[in-house]
Amino acid sequence: MIEQFKSLPRAQQEQLAKQYGVDLSQITGSQGGEGTRQQSTVLQQRQVLPTDTSSKDDKTQDDDGAKKPVRYGLNLFNADISSFAPVDNAPVPDDYVVGPNDVINVLLFGKESQQLSLNVERDGTVNFPDLGPIAVGGLSFGKVKALLEGRVKEQMIGITAAVTLNSLRTISIFVAGEAKYPGAYAVPALTTVTQALFVAGGVSDIGSLRHIVVKRAGKTVTNFDLYDLLLRGNASDDIRLQSGDVVFIPPYTGIAEVKGEVRRPAIYELNKDDTLADLLTMAGGAKAEAYPQASVLERINSQNLRDIQNVDLTNSQVLAEHVRGGDVLRVGVTSNRTENAVVLAGAVVRPGKYAWRKGMHVHDLVNSLWADLRLSADLDYALVVRQVNALGDIEVKQFAIGNAVTKPGSQDDIALSPKDVVLVFNYDDANLERTNLNKYITKQLQPVLDKSSDERWLSDDLLGKGFQYIQDSAQKKDVKSVAGFDIKDAATDKQQTQQQLIQQRLADGTIVTTPAGNSGLSQEQQVSTLSEATQNLLSRIFIDPDLITLTPELKRQELLFPVLEKLKSQARNGSRLQLVSVSGDVKVPGDYPLASGANVRSLITAAGGLNASAYLGRAELTRAQGTNKDINGIQVGHRAVDISDAIKGGADNLALVSRDHLNVFSTPDWQVDRTVEIRGEVRFPGSYTVHRGESLDDVLQRAGGVTQYAFVDGAVFTRRQVQEREKMQVNKLIEQLRSDVATRALSADKTTISYQDAMAMIGELQKIQPVGRLVIDLPHVLAGDRDADMQVEDGDILYVPRKTSTVTVVGEVQHASSHRFKPGMSVDDYLNLSGGFRKRADEDRVYVIRADGSVMIPGHNSSWFASNSDQLRAGDTIVVPLDTEYMNNLTTWSSVTQIIYQSAVALAAIATL
Repeated sequence: MIEQFKSLPRAQQEQLAKQYGVDLSQITGSQGGEGTRQQSTVLQQRQVLPTDTSSKDDKTQDDDGAKKPVRYGLNLFNADISSFAPVDNAPVPDDYVVGPNDVINVLLFGKESQQLSLNVERDGTVNFPDLGPIAVGGLSFGKVKALLEGRVKEQMIGITAAVTLNSLRTISIFVAGEAKYPGAYAVPALTTVTQALFVAGGVSDIGSLRHIVVKRAGKTVTNFDLYDLLLRGNASDDIRLQSGDVVFIPPYTGIAEVKGEVRRPAIYELNKDDTLADLLTMAGGAKAEAYPQASVLERINSQNLRDIQNVDLTNSQVLAEHVRGGDVLRVGVTSNRTENAVVLAGAVVRPGKYAWRKGMHVHDLVNSLWADLRLSADLDYALVVRQVNALGDIEVKQFAIGNAVTKPGSQDDIALSPKDVVLVFNYDDANLERTNLNKYITKQLQPVLDKSSDERWLSDDLLGKGFQYIQDSAQKKDVKSVAGFDIKDAATDKQQTQQQLIQQRLADGTIVTTPAGNSGLSQEQQVSTLSEATQNLLSRIFIDPDLITLTPELKRQELLFPVLEKLKSQARNGSRLQLVSVSGDVKVPGDYPLASGANVRSLITAAGGLNASAYLGRAELTRAQGTNKDINGIQVGHRAVDISDAIKGGADNLALVSRDHLNVFSTPDWQVDRTVEIRGEVRFPGSYTVHRGESLDDVLQRAGGVTQYAFVDGAVFTRRQVQEREKMQVNKLIEQLRSDVATRALSADKTTISYQDAMAMIGELQKIQPVGRLVIDLPHVLAGDRDADMQVEDGDILYVPRKTSTVTVVGEVQHASSHRFKPGMSVDDYLNLSGGFRKRADEDRVYVIRADGSVMIPGHNSSWFASNSDQLRAGDTIVVPLDTEYMNNLTTWSSVTQIIYQSAVALAAIATL
């Protein structure tokens, strides 16, 4: 083989060496018989490497990414680097038959010491010095060893011999049939059938692993079944090969697939006598969670169609049935449902499934408030969810877990039935530790994420986000918009609903935007992926033992979600929906199961109780009273409920029916922490708590009035509502300006302002922070003028500055600055002190901002905000606006510029006080 390789042209040698990964210098640089044998081994070892890239597992992937099974045993030869390397120094067994080209080492010791290397000649003899030719060919190595040691002992007095085999001869074998690389190979004399298969790269995709034939001199020596070695460790037929042997691999005759709950699902090659029991044994047997009694056998019938048979693999007669080529055996899984068990979930120390026994009550399941319940558990609200029929329909019983544990035998200590689910809720959802829950969801989502971009949105409360998506989608799925108004329609397009949800979540920051050029999940994919993962988790929360352990971290509505969904699904064929709802001033508003004997008090308890601000004198219960054909809908009635009476169990503790809704109102004027802040030159500056209807003069009197240094004409009063209105007006102007810019960009009219400049102006406009200043007449307020006084609101701020004696000039003047106030000086005088107008100044629109925030236009008898005097005062600010006519004929540019300037000068005017 090496000589044939050397006879090829150099270019072809390099191409083959590159193909098989062989160093060309190692092949062409060695000479001699021993070197040839080593080089041959190198090439043979390389031939073990397969040219395909089959998976090492019993399954590989097809084009669509799904895993498909492969034939068992083929992966034995699919290693990237072969572990088979025939070597000459392996221990030689005593039954090894010595033949020509074997080299025998003889160590002589005693009165003489000598080491001999004896080559077995073609006639089977070795030339032993002083002893002559000795015939060893055809004898086993054990007999050769005994023969030579005996001859030395008999004929060489005082000398003892130790015989070993130095190097083995190389034999030629032929691997034929369905091998990956069939051909003739030179291998060491100790090579077995399996080693020959490795040398030939294993069997091909259609080659048999169970009917490998070894022929010697035209006769079959052995039939080797590789499954005996792989499945049972039996290597009795893995004989050593002799020179001239042919290893023949025929195509397989039949295969069958085993899938489902077995230890080793794969495709298996069949013998003609294999039974279902043999096939199941090949697959490693059924798993512990398998249900072999309900297995399925698919078989090709005489019409070349697949028949499906249900087989019981625990039946000996079924197991004795012969397997046919093309059969598919599917072993089913045992149901994850349990008999005679109850589930304990929620705010408990040890959630999980527990054995049910006759006469079992809640206190038998939870017998200690301290040891069995978490500190966050709601002792007043718990549920027992019970199946009532074979269809899996449920009913719900509400009880107080605290009473059930501390008062065994009481009404709350409910008797349990098999398959009951006992739910204990957390009292405070806001402070739950949800680390394990989010780790679980992160693990579920990780396979679909690009780590470089998507792990950012995995750092928050994932279940909370996903559950919020589900709730938002449920609320919006029936909503359409017509002429700007939302209408309900059951056929609403899902994509529109999802887009609305995405926009809302982008606004509140729960969705992370994906930068341009990044391959991460889009906003739609984030919503869809997280919603599906959350819904899948919550739907299995009471079934999967691993998920039950996570229930202590679930919020109230999350733990109720599978119960509510089940109640909705079982409301069929006219049966009533067993749900009620509560809104308003309760701790956890939302939908709740209609428990047996539910009333207004139990619904309030289910919602976590009332908030401190709830109004106990009146709530409203809304009830559907039946259909009304005249209005083509449901007739609804409303009833006032006295909450305090209902809590005491009085007449207003009404029994609830399907779809009742309770709205709990807040106490009017409940807010007692309304604060107004007084700053500056008052005797006692600080924050003051005010009540509804209190006036500014009242607060100033509580603050001790103003000091002698107060500049009451320059008082600054800000209010949140005014600030919010100003912000809304700016946003409205921004949208109008965007539309104007877009219209101009699409029109043929030429404009002197580029699109980039226009967007820059809009950007400046977006940076404006409204002050929210409200002009007040503080001197008249302090004088007791009720017309000037006003009621204060939460968040109001009054700043009374120190007296000032300056007039400030800002805007388009040569040098904007402040000047000392001098009575009698006019606006023009102060403008001249600031260097006069700039080129872009609008000289006709100069105005003055008074210290109190009012505006005066010089040269007019009237001014904004009823300022009637043209005389300048200390603390005034003269504003020279920018002339916007030169910029563009866009109608909104003047307004934009004025707003920017007015915001700037307003802040400047306040800063000068």
